[in-house]
Amino acid sequence: MDLIPIIDNKDYLITDENLSIVQFSSNSQKYVNCDQNIALGKDIRTILPEIVGLESICEEILLGQQESFVLESITRSQEEDKDIYFDLYIKSIENYLVVLFEDVTNLTLNKQKSVQRLNEVEIALNKLQRFEYCTNKIIASMRDVLLITTPQGTIERVNKSTTDLFGQKKSELLNQSIDNIIQDKTFNHQQIYNYLLSSQESVSKIEVNFISKQKKEIQIEFDCFIAPTEIKNFFNCVYIGRDITARKKAEAEIRNSLAREQELRQLKSGFISMASHEFRNPLSSILLCVQNLSSEENLNDSDRKFYLQSIQDAALNMNSLLEDVLILSKAESGKQKLQLAPLDLEVFCSQIIQELESIYADKKVNFSYLVEINPAFLDKTTLRHILSNLLSNALKYSRPGDTVDLKMSNSQEPAEIVIEVRDRGIGIPEESQKHIFESFYRASNVDNTAGTGLGLSIVKKAVELYQGSITIESQVNQGTHILVKLPVNNN
Repeated sequence: MDLIPIIDNKDYLITDENLSIVQFSSNSQKYVNCDQNIALGKDIRTILPEIVGLESICEEILLGQQESFVLESITRSQEEDKDIYFDLYIKSIENYLVVLFEDVTNLTLNKQKSVQRLNEVEIALNKLQRFEYCTNKIIASMRDVLLITTPQGTIERVNKSTTDLFGQKKSELLNQSIDNIIQDKTFNHQQIYNYLLSSQESVSKIEVNFISKQKKEIQIEFDCFIAPTEIKNFFNCVYIGRDITARKKAEAEIRNSLAREQELRQLKSGFISMASHEFRNPLSSILLCVQNLSSEENLNDSDRKFYLQSIQDAALNMNSLLEDVLILSKAESGKQKLQLAPLDLEVFCSQIIQELESIYADKKVNFSYLVEINPAFLDKTTLRHILSNLLSNALKYSRPGDTVDLKMSNSQEPAEIVIEVRDRGIGIPEESQKHIFESFYRASNVDNTAGTGLGLSIVKKAVELYQGSITIESQVNQGTHILVKLPVNNN
């Protein structure tokens, strides 16, 4: 039998029409079960159980009714727990049946490895897809703002909270520079990115301000960090932020409340200090005079009159102080209202000047009256507070023999009464000028000059009641110039 064209270097078994082995190759033993041996005359079905049930096919191949038959990927267990995989081909030559074996172990194992790797890749891909799905859901539901940028600051990803806060669509934010979106002078993406690359800190915290499209000022606190990408040594920058506008507003309100509380404590302390000082002297004077009146029986009329006058002066001083406190309290409570009425302003000013010159006998007031409105509709009470306190301070802190200037004029557009008081006294230090309208505050250079620190506070409240303005210019030892403008409406 010439088998070369059919066998082609393959291992084989040849049987007759009764499936008895008539010839076999030397290596064909490895394709049968290890507990079976190939022998001439042996029925092939005893060593190749795969042939069982294929008898009709074998007969058709011998009769030429079918050319061949193939069984693929047959497995045999060998010694040392090794498996062999082969394909089995059935053909015919003349009146003989030829069973050919092709060892496909390496090919099958490689296929299995490929399938296994493919399965592993598919599992990993499924895990990655599930992870990406979860990540996207988390990002979408985040209440914090999320921006992911390239090293150059180009925005690659945002979440819904970002679009809501910035008031822009996702398409408007993507591919934009984050420096254009956050227009804060203190914000620079490149500096932040370089710092994160060079520093050992994994997260950097920053605060930025920006104006939204709705013209709303928003403050955001960002946690910034760099994240690796699929390219080696290439990092994106991640910004996770939260709107802290409300928190900052609350913090500012707390600071203002604390400052106000501190101010109130200082005012209370100042009031107690002032009251104890200003009341002690007149009370001491009253007690001394009463003691003298009661202990000395033979007082003449002149001495008795002196003591009574001293008691009266001390009581008037105390009453004046209480009046100032009540005036300020009423002004700060918002209960004080202007009672406008026609007023002869020149006569009114002259009366106040006369009263003050009798108290400060060694000083004079130079009065200049240039008001063209007569009568002017003003509130007599608050105007007295303004003029008496301004002139009293100017006279009190001037040197003996000095002159204080009072100039009254008016402007047409807008209609205002203009009051100017100028002295040449001790002046107000620059560091004290910003506190000069605070209640009970006294400048650092007043020394032992008596005073409550309420005068300019009362003036300020009275001017505010008119919705007017007051400005002060002063230099130490050169004097003070105060300008008051009060709107008037004679209709």
